[in-house]
Amino acid sequence: MRLDVMRVETVISKQIKRRYILIDDNGEIVEPVLKFLKYRDNIGNARNTLRAYCYHLKLYFEFLNQINVNYLNIDIDQMAKFIGWLQTPEGVYNVSYLNIQESKRNNRTINTIINTVLLFYDYLLRHDESQISILGNLKEKMSYSKRGYKDFLYHINKDKGFMANIIKLKVPKSKPKTLDKQQIQTILNNCTNVRDYFLLRLLWESSIRIGEALSLWIEDFNISETKIEIKDRGELENYSEIKTVNSPRCIDVSCELMNDFMNYIAEMHDDNVNTNFVFIKLTGINKYKPMEYQDVVSLFNRLKKKTKIDVNPHMLRHSSLTELKRLGWEAEFLRIRAGHKHIQTTLQMYIHLSDDDLRKEWEEVEKNMKIKSNRSDTSEFE
Repeated sequence: MRLDVMRVETVISKQIKRRYILIDDNGEIVEPVLKFLKYRDNIGNARNTLRAYCYHLKLYFEFLNQINVNYLNIDIDQMAKFIGWLQTPEGVYNVSYLNIQESKRNNRTINTIINTVLLFYDYLLRHDESQISILGNLKEKMSYSKRGYKDFLYHINKDKGFMANIIKLKVPKSKPKTLDKQQIQTILNNCTNVRDYFLLRLLWESSIRIGEALSLWIEDFNISETKIEIKDRGELENYSEIKTVNSPRCIDVSCELMNDFMNYIAEMHDDNVNTNFVFIKLTGINKYKPMEYQDVVSLFNRLKKKTKIDVNPHMLRHSSLTELKRLGWEAEFLRIRAGHKHIQTTLQMYIHLSDDDLRKEWEEVEKNMKIKSNRSDTSEFE
């Protein structure tokens, strides 16, 4: 089979939403994947999540075609081989290399793909228990004490345990990159128009997601109270959307940011603009139409080239929340501002304190930690 003919296609649903389907080498829709994606759509998964699921399952079905195995007949050994297949540079099964080859994907990405496949089989199992038995072989029951945190219902579920994936690659711990205020200022100084300047300053000060920024309407800005309201309007014409049910919220911002907002609207939203989206395209055949994700990608690529600073919208969000933590914000306030459901998400994924931060905190309590020594030969360093 030629692998390049299996593809993901974008379709427009009856609700005028962009969705994704998997097409096999015969030009037919892969029905089990279609049903799985519809199910995930119905339970509220975001469009980008559905897109990722479709591409992950495309890889999986390409692998199954290479080893000539039906998706209902997979076993744990073949699933382990799938991990090896994902690591090969060309994604070709049963090929030996004379020299050591770097993995095509990192372990975190591979684990994400495997989790998608397990979600797919979990759906099949719940849909028809007689179809598949692989899921039980790929998970084991773990004690709640191994979860790393206690959720709201811990006292009820602590004796029941939870199911954890057996097949999972070890992911080395690494600190996500953040930017300091000087780097932020450098990036802002290299913006060439008031729209780009306002967008980047908004992302930095408000800690909102880029999808939330592109979803903003003019009426979401309460100038007198210096607040911005993040609203869930579903999937919009520029394909931006609110990520989760916890995302709608009010964000307090500075008077200076509101002034930047008013300056931008006064300069760019003239009589030619026929939309209440805040961020609009400034050039091209779609000038004055709502700004899209690809426009943001192009903007950040230009800024990276000009400043030599590796920056993206999510890095601004990470940096903003980390700076708020450094300035003394409590975890619950950070969770609300970030639009998270669980405080663990905020603390584990978005708060990145440096070694200097840890040193500063230690120095503030160091004297209180000291105890008097009775040994005469002990030297004390002050």
